[in-house]
Amino acid sequence: MRQLQKDIKEVWLSYNFFLKEGDSIGITAPASDFSKEDFLKGVEIIKKRGYFPVYNGALLDKSDNYLMKSDEFRKKDFESLLNNKDIKVIISARGGYGSIRTLTAMNKRLLLKSKKVIVGFSDITVFHIFLNQNKSLSIHGPMVGAFARDEVSTNYLFDILSGNKKYFIYDLIGEKNKRFEGIITGGNLAVITSLIGTKYFYNFKKRIVFLEDLNEPLYKIDRMVMQLKLSGFSPKAIILGQFLDCGNYDRIEKIFRDNFFKTPLFTQINIGHMNSTLSIPLGIKAIIENSKLYIGI
Repeated sequence: MRQLQKDIKEVWLSYNFFLKEGDSIGITAPASDFSKEDFLKGVEIIKKRGYFPVYNGALLDKSDNYLMKSDEFRKKDFESLLNNKDIKVIISARGGYGSIRTLTAMNKRLLLKSKKVIVGFSDITVFHIFLNQNKSLSIHGPMVGAFARDEVSTNYLFDILSGNKKYFIYDLIGEKNKRFEGIITGGNLAVITSLIGTKYFYNFKKRIVFLEDLNEPLYKIDRMVMQLKLSGFSPKAIILGQFLDCGNYDRIEKIFRDNFFKTPLFTQINIGHMNSTLSIPLGIKAIIENSKLYIGI
């Protein structure tokens, strides 16, 4: 465990992202449009915590389709934050759809070299997978538009970003007498499955993979799990989080066990699309032992 903490500390310190009062936080919208009311509530929460939110005022324009403006706009908006030396952390306004289009258009070298910590979930999984695959850190956590919905979840994220919380233990349900160690990555099941056949997908070998989803009926969960299986998906362990409005959780667990019966499966981590959700660092070493997930710095 001490070696794990040493390894993780080196990774986190290389980012130097811990926020201090007065620091700037970048906000971007690489996917869908969002509720302006919820967004502005989130911005006020950032200000009340003593940070300075940096975002393009054009984000407040109403979009006329399912994307936040054009691919070119989202690309330039994101890259402007990556080039801003005063910004350590970039938080997404919302998920939805469009991250794959934004990432494809972006300067990937800039994204990796900037050492900015990207925060978000759902469609932002596209960025988590790309960053983690390239040995970069990211945080699966609530987005600006959701900050006002659950104070505990928002506090948990900012405890990570400020360095107040440097050791994390997540309760799991699963095997208790074995130990697994590896880089943790993952995010939204549907988004990860959509990457199959693209240059952004890989086999996740030796990775601990966290998965969650929203509003997917059981037959679609089954289809996606089969697709992962046939694609060569072979992680060291799988952790299932929240599957909100996806049907019976036990049946979802059985789908995974039937298809990945040789892969250790853990369930019930409190991370996903519910208003009450924990944040979790990704792209970093983690340990599963005695049905607990340990990540520390």
